[in-house]
Amino acid sequence: MSALALKAYRNTALDSRCEDSSKRDLVIMMYDAAIDAIRIAREHALRQERRAVNASTTRALSILSGLRETLDVEKGGSVAAHLNDFYQFLMRRLVRAGASSSTEDLAECQDLLGQVREAWAAIAPQTVGEVNRRMFVVHS
Repeated sequence: MSALALKAYRNTALDSRCEDSSKRDLVIMMYDAAIDAIRIAREHALRQERRAVNASTTRALSILSGLRETLDVEKGGSVAAHLNDFYQFLMRRLVRAGASSSTEDLAECQDLLGQVREAWAAIAPQTVGEVNRRMFVVHS
């Protein structure tokens, strides 16, 4: 399969997964993508490939920015506010890691994001509707 065909297949598979997913599941997918980008950045940092580190941290930053944009702090209250602060912390740490190729900062971000990802995954399916109503901005 050519690289272009493989990319098209992956995009189609991702689009299909997104259409069939709850907001909670989409958040988990975004966490997975950010964690993967940080993991890749760490691998590049170990090989001292600065451009690749920057590309991967930029991808993770973009995902975290997207997660922040979905928060509704008014409806979500302190939980949404804490998530916003958490995302901002991670973004600052990733910028620092990208500038210095710090594997320690990248490892910390990957670990923290993984812990919060597991918390999202542990949310019981019956509570997903309430989480969706209280935490996220609805875009029409």
